[in-house]
Amino acid sequence: MSYLCKQLNKTKMKKLFIVALVAIGISGFAQEGKKKKGHEVTTEMRVKKMTEELTLTADQQKQILPVLEEQATIQKAMKDNPESKEENRAKMKEAGKKMKTILTPEQFEKWKANMGPKGKGNGEGKKKKESGESEE
Repeated sequence: MSYLCKQLNKTKMKKLFIVALVAIGISGFAQEGKKKKGHEVTTEMRVKKMTEELTLTADQQKQILPVLEEQATIQKAMKDNPESKEENRAKMKEAGKKMKTILTPEQFEKWKANMGPKGKGNGEGKKKKESGESEE
């Protein structure tokens, strides 16, 4: 009887071990997939959202995509290297100027309003708050 119990325990342990390995493998694979999609999907999602909110033309969508990618790169640089924050703020302001040339005046105003009180995206807002100037 004891031999039979030992065999059953070995079988159960083997199955448990295999299940654990599969679970670890799947979770690692799922995390890797998230990393690959991150930046690209976010930028395209932003274009889609802007298209819905601002009724962008196909030409505007094509022009905005690289600007949004540039902004995402700048934001990542700001996060990774806080010492170059001022330089990156200037780059963000330039990206905001590019956005102004792509959008119609009405779209630009709506876009600025949607970006929140700091005026994110046009490179203004936080800098003005720090220097004591008014927002508008």
